[in-house]
Amino acid sequence: MQTEILKIVGLNDGCADRVSDILIMVDGVTTVSLGVQSATVQFDEKLTSVQKLQAILENVDFSVESVKQADKKAGGCCGGCGGGGGGCHG
Repeated sequence: MQTEILKIVGLNDGCADRVSDILIMVDGVTTVSLGVQSATVQFDEKLTSVQKLQAILENVDFSVESVKQADKKAGGCCGGCGGGGGGCHG
């Protein structure tokens, strides 16, 4: 399993469920946890890739600004705190 943090520009409460629903439907994705303008996604790297997840989100008008591997030693912080503009395309 691999865990990645996707920083999603414009992600807000109004569209968080949509992003979660989109990601969890991808074959190989096991969990999705949303933070402030970010999604922490755990997936089987044999079935999908971070590039595929990014492309899927961008295909439905979300902008993925950055991707980083989750720090397994971090104490609960998703690292997704950050500014950004945009908005929910719903």
